[in-house]
Amino acid sequence: MESSVISTHQQLCLSELLERSRRKEEEMSSFQDRVLDLEMNTRVALDHLESIPEKQCLMDNFKDLEESQRQREMLEQRYTKYKEIVWDLQHQLDESKRRIQEYRDEKLDATSRSLRLAALSSSIKGPSTFLSSSLRSDTLSPHKRLTSSDLEDSLFNGAKPLAD
Repeated sequence: MESSVISTHQQLCLSELLERSRRKEEEMSSFQDRVLDLEMNTRVALDHLESIPEKQCLMDNFKDLEESQRQREMLEQRYTKYKEIVWDLQHQLDESKRRIQEYRDEKLDATSRSLRLAALSSSIKGPSTFLSSSLRSDTLSPHKRLTSSDLEDSLFNGAKPLAD
């Protein structure tokens, strides 16, 4: 039960990280499109400036160009910030995947040790004791977990605890 809760929690965290990453990528794409639009508008404005001889109009266009440049710089800063956020989210996702794999490896190692102890116990005690028969049934059903009450029952029936 505990392992499924942890796995579900980790899956939810991974899902949330992936969703946040997807949204950030969409925002970055939108910002890139806006930057391209600003560059195109700047080119159009420059072309227009060359065709207009009036100085006042020329000054107005330069002001527009300066404003476009400020917006572009601001968008580039945001883009850089979002790239860092996406990198951080990817790092968190990779770290979560690594932790999940470590947990699975530890669980597999614990199950393996439990099975070896069960085999050792049954070979030491023989098939007539309660502990070895209960451990043998656990060996046949690997999904059953040993609990502290199983240990207490085996100790009550005369089995000695094994040192690791």
